[in-house]
Amino acid sequence: TLTYGELKLKMDDFSLNYSYLKGKRCAISTDSRVSLAIYLPCVESLSSLIFLQPKDCTDSDLCDFYLKSNIEYRVVICNDEIIVESLVDTQGEMKSDDSSHWLLATSGTSGTPKLALYTLKSLLSSSIKDLSKGKDYIWGVCYDLNRFSGLQVYFQALSSGSCLVIHTSNDLFSETIKFYLNCSVNALSATPSYWRKLLMTPISKELNLKVISLGGEISDQPILDGLSSVFRDAKIVHIYASTEAGVGFSVKDNLEGFPLAYIESQSSDLTLKIIENELWIRSNRGASALLKEGLNMDIDGYINSGDLVEVIGDRVLFRGRSSGTINVGGNKVIPEEVERVLNSLKFVASSKVSSQKSAFLGALVVAEIVLNTDNLPSQLSSAEIKKLASTHCRNKLESFKVPAVIKIVESIDIGVTGKMLRNNLRNL
Repeated sequence: TLTYGELKLKMDDFSLNYSYLKGKRCAISTDSRVSLAIYLPCVESLSSLIFLQPKDCTDSDLCDFYLKSNIEYRVVICNDEIIVESLVDTQGEMKSDDSSHWLLATSGTSGTPKLALYTLKSLLSSSIKDLSKGKDYIWGVCYDLNRFSGLQVYFQALSSGSCLVIHTSNDLFSETIKFYLNCSVNALSATPSYWRKLLMTPISKELNLKVISLGGEISDQPILDGLSSVFRDAKIVHIYASTEAGVGFSVKDNLEGFPLAYIESQSSDLTLKIIENELWIRSNRGASALLKEGLNMDIDGYINSGDLVEVIGDRVLFRGRSSGTINVGGNKVIPEEVERVLNSLKFVASSKVSSQKSAFLGALVVAEIVLNTDNLPSQLSSAEIKKLASTHCRNKLESFKVPAVIKIVESIDIGVTGKMLRNNLRNL
């Protein structure tokens, strides 16, 4: 454990020992969430720019990032051991100024990861600074802190004086939940994929959660209903955010999507619009630039989110990513749309839809499902369960969207960002 007072002493000590980092551009590299939580304020107190180096970046991408952002030092942290490496050969494109900047890597789910440039002010803009309420919350960390979503949880805890609980072990998922339970964690922020996995862990029902936050993926009605039924006293919020656009908006009515009124309202902080079924966002909380390539921004300052949406009545529903469609004989299939249908079955806890190459159609739609054993029809074989799922899809979807293959699996893999891994198709 570490108190805020002890953290301040570490910052003072770090400033004395590494004073030569003042005004420098620094990358932070560590495999430990705890080490990053402790030393991030230390490095930030000196440097003019911080690059939060993700664990899963290739050496080639890292070298490119260092060059583009003119990183001068790499601070490697392992437990309490600090190694500072000088990168004297970097002659980057990024110009120097007097402002403090942060570089965050995008998730790379739609291609090569990019670097988003932020100021500390914009990163803190959505944090609620209320010490009187913050003392009542104990936040569990489900994301890596070197990603945008993890950093938001970190800043929220620090801004409001909340306790932050970080699990350091690579134990089974159930052991992580047990750790949160033992530490009296009452606030969690995670992706819908993470929450589905949590709901399938029996011990999770013992958590006394006050705040549940979802983000990073589509929060469909089944996951919102599932969380509401288990954690009846928790405030459930799904947050729309991205590394490029920052924190956009939050929805607190326990319904999927968001009110159409959000599109129609105008504010200095945030405005939204829909062009050809894609959501565009303009916010003063977003990244000021992308390194390696520019932001997909129009002349009015709106960023193309790449998220497909559909307006139904007074609601705007998320349908998927424009970059993730599957081409089946010239017809486009959005994986998330098919997953939404599968997840609506009571005996399906979670699902993943991917593509499989086809000589005739270009691609086939294939699905993996994890069963909810509490709601499983009795005395049905695997073949009969798959047939039920397939029939349900045929009743809800156009024929080309119906999975050609459905496989029952024990779990669906999620990556370091907490999002579902879509490119690792199992042998079906």
